Amino acid sequence: MGIIVSKFGGWANSSPENVRKSCDLFVDNKDRKIKINSAIGKIEGLPKVTDLLIEGTNEILKTGTFPKDIFEKIKQNHYFVFEPLGIKRAQIDEILSILEDYITKKDSLEEDHFRALIVGSGEELFSRLDAIYIREIRGINAQYVDPREIGHYLYGNPLGGKILDESYKNLSKLKEYDGVIIYPGFFAVDKAGLPMIYSRGGTDKTASDVAVAVQASLYENWKDVEGILASDPRVVKNPKMMSEVTYSEIRELSYISFNVLHQEAMLPVMKAGIPISLKGLINPNNQGTTILKNRKLDSNNPVIGIAHKENICFINIEKQLMNEEVGFAQRVLSIFREHQISIEQITTGIDSIGLVVDMNEFQEKQIYSGVAEGTRKKLYIDEFIKHLNKRLSSDNVQVRPNKALICVVGDGMRSHIGVLSRVTNALSKNNINVEVIDQGPSERNIIIGVDCCDDKDTAKKAVQFLYDEFFGKK
Repeated sequence: MGIIVSKFGGWANSSPENVRKSCDLFVDNKDRKIKINSAIGKIEGLPKVTDLLIEGTNEILKTGTFPKDIFEKIKQNHYFVFEPLGIKRAQIDEILSILEDYITKKDSLEEDHFRALIVGSGEELFSRLDAIYIREIRGINAQYVDPREIGHYLYGNPLGGKILDESYKNLSKLKEYDGVIIYPGFFAVDKAGLPMIYSRGGTDKTASDVAVAVQASLYENWKDVEGILASDPRVVKNPKMMSEVTYSEIRELSYISFNVLHQEAMLPVMKAGIPISLKGLINPNNQGTTILKNRKLDSNNPVIGIAHKENICFINIEKQLMNEEVGFAQRVLSIFREHQISIEQITTGIDSIGLVVDMNEFQEKQIYSGVAEGTRKKLYIDEFIKHLNKRLSSDNVQVRPNKALICVVGDGMRSHIGVLSRVTNALSKNNINVEVIDQGPSERNIIIGVDCCDDKDTAKKAVQFLYDEFFGKK
């Protein structure tokens, strides 16, 4: 089949049984050649290792000392996973001494590089111990490969690095190694050898970049779920499992709410045309979901999935003769860009523009135009609307909160007549009014906006009605 790159996240690495199952996969299929690891995830009574490393880093930068209790918790995480697998505590302590050495480098590195070194070390600690288990306990030809030694280079922000093109050539050398390669995710270095990490969730990015570099035939991502469901199981009871979905379809669904893979992580394999297999480690023989460039369309159903997103607001800007004012829309967008506010959707009329914005864009921001870097303050939506109105000299700016977006996705929609009619009819017959509607030029998605003021569950009900329409009632 070719080389399979297999990524295991924090959950998969958080118990002895999971680590044992992960190893079994490499025994069962010799095409699995590269194992990409996250740090240990949450185990009973202890936080995730990466969270502990972040907490410890914050403390040492504030007080000069890495807290002993946090280091002890990190130890307990690794004892919990690896001692039952046959690795002696002395061996675990020897690997954990790597972290102790890193902690001593506080005064020799700039703050962000030091953060990258400590926060990214969880993947290294786990992967080194994993290699010992696979090689010494299971008797499999396996070796740990260090990103720093092979030339895995990132550039930019030390806490959110981007891969350098030359790294792909260096990573391609992994094909030449014998046996199973154990490779840590998340961390790397810059060209000067200084510590770097991808943004949080970066092990997906590491695995994607490695898959592209070695021209993998398949990129596996092992999770605690069996695959991707056609809708949120908290909203729709027992939704259908997707066996196949295209890159484009999953990106449309992820744009609204599907949390499948880090979006940046999917782009390299998407461009390279490498299929992504999402499977559940609990039942590894189940089919799971494959994300690929093209799939065989279901002639009976044009829809592959339905997603929704709540806590949305609609911002309506009205101004007479707006259509004759050249560059008005660009001015609107520039104001949102200045305040780092992302826009979900835009609709226009002859004298109006409607913008759909996630309320979290206001609740989580700490910036306001014109305020110096050191004195930034919280961005309040009322202040922003006044600012917007003044800058645009508009007739009226209205904010309408408590809205939701629902996204109906499927490549088959392009060849089916009447999908939009089915969407609106399914909602209208159940007394749900559509306030915003937009169909993308690709014709693979329909996005509608509904009001949740009178009934906070309106969006969830709408998803259920649409699921019943396209997938049938259970």
